[in-house]
Amino acid sequence: MSNPDGTTAVWVRDRLDGLWRDEDFVDWYPRDGRPGLSPAQLATVCVLQFLLGLSDRQAAEA
Repeated sequence: MSNPDGTTAVWVRDRLDGLWRDEDFVDWYPRDGRPGLSPAQLATVCVLQFLLGLSDRQAAEA
């Protein structure tokens, strides 16, 4: 295993898993069509981005 102690991303995922569901964000998206990304996953990525102090570009590249 390359990271026996885990990574920040895994730590965040393990602790936030189930905190948000896509249904929690239903009012934020139009009724026609489907969002390209899971809103719950996007919320988790935003938390990770904040914790790691990454810019939008850095987060997208990571």
